[in-house]
Amino acid sequence: MNRLRERIEPLCGLLYDLPTVGDISRVVAPPYDIISEAQQRGLYDRSPYNIVRLELGRDADRYAAAQATLLDWLAAGVLRRAERPAIYLYTQSFEVEGRRFSRNGFVVRLRLEEFAPGRILPHEKTFPAAKEDRLKLLTAIRTNTSSIFGLYSGSPAELERLRVDVASRAAFIDVTDDLKIRNELRVIDSPEEIATIQRALASTRILIADGHHRYETALNYRRQRRAANNPPQSQGFDYTMMTLVACDDPGLVILPTHRIVRRLRPEAIASFAAQARHAFEVEETGERETLRRRLIDGGGGTLAIALRGLERFFLLRLRNADAVARAMPDVAAEVRSLDVTVLHALVFDEVFSLKAAEIRKGGNIEYTIDANAALDAVSEGRADGAFLMNPPGIGDVERVSDAGATMPEKSTYFYPKLLTGLVLNPLEE
Repeated sequence: MNRLRERIEPLCGLLYDLPTVGDISRVVAPPYDIISEAQQRGLYDRSPYNIVRLELGRDADRYAAAQATLLDWLAAGVLRRAERPAIYLYTQSFEVEGRRFSRNGFVVRLRLEEFAPGRILPHEKTFPAAKEDRLKLLTAIRTNTSSIFGLYSGSPAELERLRVDVASRAAFIDVTDDLKIRNELRVIDSPEEIATIQRALASTRILIADGHHRYETALNYRRQRRAANNPPQSQGFDYTMMTLVACDDPGLVILPTHRIVRRLRPEAIASFAAQARHAFEVEETGERETLRRRLIDGGGGTLAIALRGLERFFLLRLRNADAVARAMPDVAAEVRSLDVTVLHALVFDEVFSLKAAEIRKGGNIEYTIDANAALDAVSEGRADGAFLMNPPGIGDVERVSDAGATMPEKSTYFYPKLLTGLVLNPLEE
């Protein structure tokens, strides 16, 4: 293969061989970090070739098992190299609260860059354990099995014209997943069209929307490989697979990420209303639907809370943003203005003594986009607290990143997630 030179390169991807695996819907999966144990079992049962066996195996040594499985699939022709290097137009069509959306992105091989120069930016903090897990997997299989989700600034006219043209062509993959989301993949393999994408995205800022752990893992893997043998030219491990979506794409949807806390101090639950009034206006209601409606109507600075053993729900409205500034004087103003920061600083930390270090360890907090599921966890006695928020907007995400700051972990949920298994990106040439 020719030496890699561009920031954006086509993939020499691995694709499932449909005559071998059958229906593509049997072998794809959601991203690893949202797959429950029950979903994992179901995906294993769905097909012996489901991508979950690489992404989130259940073997005692799942990294070695993933390596062996990938080699077996390659030898048996389950996965095959695409005939030509290509960029792919990935279209997802879906519904949210009765409204139809369509989101488009370009699946590319993107040259890795450190965050410091500011051309590629994170917006969320990451968990160390997740990065360790992904690095072990990447070291074992040397293949990107799932795509990072990136957002590019601006909408170059030539890129939009190309997208419209490619979207009119027949999709070579068209699959509706378990969430009724339609996923279509179209090939872009002409040198002229690839060059158009390369020119349009050569210098644009890219914001990581989803896949922070995988991007940081790709950086760590590159460092390891170059430390061991620093070749003079670009290699496959200098790149990672990313799906690039315009920041102003009309199908860009962010959902709230609610918190379910398993264990809270009983005395803090008992005194919650009185403690919360130090920083918030507190309203109580016994109706779940009233709680959710008033949360949405309240907008920024509004939180909805259910606590185990208490019959009524709480709606909190921040009285004064200065309370967050006093609690977090060294944090950027763009971060302090976020609802998730208000929750962590003024509720988790000050009321429940649930500190950031404990949260980062994991194990006590679950994250969900389903508000009813969060409330059910409390009403059914499976958790001590449910904490609901409104979602941030893309403008919030951009402002935080442009300020050189990051949001707390699990601040955003870009919906829908990118489907895993449509195309894989080998890092070995």
